[in-house]
Amino acid sequence: MSNELQIAHLLCTRLCHDLAGPVGAISAGVELMGTDPSLIDDETLSLLSGSAEAAGRKLKFLRVAFGWSGGGGLNFDDLERIFEDYLVATAAMSGAPQLGWPAEDNLIQFGDRLGDGAAQILSNVVLLSLECMPSCYSLSIDIKSDASGLVVVVSNRTVEGRASKIREETAAAVANPAQVKVTAQTVQAHLTHLLVVNSGGQIALAGDAEGAVITSTWS
Repeated sequence: MSNELQIAHLLCTRLCHDLAGPVGAISAGVELMGTDPSLIDDETLSLLSGSAEAAGRKLKFLRVAFGWSGGGGLNFDDLERIFEDYLVATAAMSGAPQLGWPAEDNLIQFGDRLGDGAAQILSNVVLLSLECMPSCYSLSIDIKSDASGLVVVVSNRTVEGRASKIREETAAAVANPAQVKVTAQTVQAHLTHLLVVNSGGQIALAGDAEGAVITSTWS
C-alpha cells in the first residue's frame, strides 16, 4: 500500500476513533430512555446533551483539519472558537489546555500567504503538537511575518513540575518522513509534513523538559 493510501486509511480510522466515544454515549442514552421519552431522567438527558455537544465540537475541528476545502471561507474568529471547543471536547480529567491565540494582523498575513489552506495547515500543526506530547497544559500559537518570511510556532507546554517527553516516532517522522513508516502513531506527522511542504514551507519539531515546540517557516 502506498503512503498516500495508508495516510487516507489511517485518517478515516482516526475520525471513527474520535467520534466513537460521544456517538456511543448518545446511543447508550437513547437505549436507557427506551421507547417512552417520558421516562428520561436528568442524568440520561445530561449524558445525551454532553455527548452530542462533544461530537459536534470534534466534528467541526476535524472537518477543518481533514476536509477537502481546507477551511476555506472560515474567518479566524470562527477558527479560534473551533480550536477552543476541540480542546474542551478532548480534555482529560485535568481540564482543557489554555489556548494562546495569535494577533489578528499576523493571522491575516498568514491567511493572505497560504490562502484557503491556512486553516487546514494550522489545524494539523496543532493536532501534531497534541499527538507528540499528550500531557498538554497550555497550547500557544505565535505567528510572525517579516521581510525574511513567515514563521508559525506552536508550543505545547506541560504542567510545571511534570516530566514530559516527545514521542520518538513522531519526532522521527517530522524530521525524515521518507525513512519512517506510516502508522497510527506517525500518520499525523506525515500528513502535517506533506501539507506544510506542499505549500512551500518547512517544519521542525523540538522539545525539552517543559514541552514541545513545532516551527513552520515559509521564506
